[in-house]
Amino acid sequence: MQYRLIGPERPEGVFGTLAEAEAAAEAFYPADSQLEWSAPEPGCHLLWFIHRNEGLKVDTHYRIIED
Repeated sequence: MQYRLIGPERPEGVFGTLAEAEAAAEAFYPADSQLEWSAPEPGCHLLWFIHRNEGLKVDTHYRIIED
């Protein structure tokens, strides 16, 4: 299985494991950022940024698609 990382503006790459794809997406944010992954449907993972002060979840538009 392969994991395609799709960024907000373009594809970011294909990875051999889900953990590698997640780490690549998270690398676009500062190390102390509050990030959360969700899987609203099988084979699709979404990355969310959580604002510390308000606790609001914001879609980062990073997606991992399982192929």
